[in-house]
Amino acid sequence: MAGLTFYRMIGLDDKVRPLNKKLDKKMFYDFADLNKKEKDYITKYIERMELSYLLTPSTINIQPFINEEYHYEGVMFITIQLREEAKDNHLPVIGEIIQGALPNPVVIVFEKQGNFQIGTCLKRLNKVDMSQVVLEESYYTPWFQLDDDSETIHQFIKTIHITNMSFSHFFQFYKDIHLAVQAFQHTKAVGAFIVAEDEGARQLIAQIQAHEAEITKWKNKMKKETQFNRKVEMNIKIQQLTKQMEQLKQQLQ
Repeated sequence: MAGLTFYRMIGLDDKVRPLNKKLDKKMFYDFADLNKKEKDYITKYIERMELSYLLTPSTINIQPFINEEYHYEGVMFITIQLREEAKDNHLPVIGEIIQGALPNPVVIVFEKQGNFQIGTCLKRLNKVDMSQVVLEESYYTPWFQLDDDSETIHQFIKTIHITNMSFSHFFQFYKDIHLAVQAFQHTKAVGAFIVAEDEGARQLIAQIQAHEAEITKWKNKMKKETQFNRKVEMNIKIQQLTKQMEQLKQQLQ
């Protein structure tokens, strides 16, 4: 699988021996409570799934992180080779199925026709049923190619390179990857690759995205408006929102 190149680029081969163990789709049917639509997603759109790497304290010098809410005792890297029929809107559904079925933190590497998309999800324990997890927040990078010479991809690969990750414990290690995926996902809206490590930065990004959605809404309304004076009012509103969004971007940087 071409995903091996990605793992080499982020330095995993230098630290951990790859497993490249094929995962049977039936495993997810048996252990995850899937409805017919979800089973169809696994059957129709996935060519192959494999456990590419399993990081544990015995394979890498990182300690578990365990408290009442989080059990991060290792990290799984799962490569999913998609079929041509798979569409972009299928990926979050597939990602949620995989993440929900596996209690461990998982980095999903989607691969399709030489393109890659990385997905992560923070999980906490279900306080009612400690054998289950609650999915908190998921992020997905845009599709990218490994030989793309863009600055964003260079920054992303550099950020998640094994030599730049925290080895304090698995929660922080996984969170470093999660924040990098989030930064890549938000690059288009924010205008730069910025890892939001603090709450203030996350709030600014949320405001930028809200402004972007509001601008899109007003632009769609303006296309349908027939009265000239109303079009002018809407255009002024768009300009105001755009100016505010640019100011938020400057604060973030």
